[in-house]
Amino acid sequence: MALYESLESDVASFFVAQGSLIESLVHSLCLRVATIEAKGQAQSCGSPDLSHVAAMIDTSAQQCLAYVDEKVATLHYKLEGMDAEFDRITRQCRDLHAHVKAVQTTVPDMGELEIAWRDRVLCGLSQEQLLGLAKDLTDLSHVSECNVMALATRHAIQQILDAKAGGSAPPLGAMMDLERGLDVLPALVQATASNPE
Repeated sequence: MALYESLESDVASFFVAQGSLIESLVHSLCLRVATIEAKGQAQSCGSPDLSHVAAMIDTSAQQCLAYVDEKVATLHYKLEGMDAEFDRITRQCRDLHAHVKAVQTTVPDMGELEIAWRDRVLCGLSQEQLLGLAKDLTDLSHVSECNVMALATRHAIQQILDAKAGGSAPPLGAMMDLERGLDVLPALVQATASNPE
């Protein structure tokens, strides 16, 4: 961007300088021609010798051409630099795009993984079976050692059933709570059965 702004500034200054240079050159020439004409009329002689005016115009024109050539060379150099910069950026974009495509081909489909995980957590249970499990958990919540985990798991099942009734996917938090409850509750029940009080 800085290179572009510099180029824009150079182009603007080039045309401003050209306008100022040509304007001052024309003004100077007009003054000199007017001076020569005034001298010619004052002397009332034949046509004045304008060879020095032609030489002055030629010198001024050469200076203008040299200035223009210098500005054109500067602009050409900057444009070449911009071309090289654009080529470098294009190569980087291509490399980045290739890298992103390579990463995309190696990343598994998270949607499919989530569906498989949900199916594994629900163990293929139907809505009626989930309701039965929720009732069993309510009964189990009366056992003090299992109370907190049983209630949390029953609440998770209720959230899953509500989501299914609404036609949406079960909440991720409820699925995680159900998975945790199904992992922990059997051990709690077994420990309670082994050590009745």
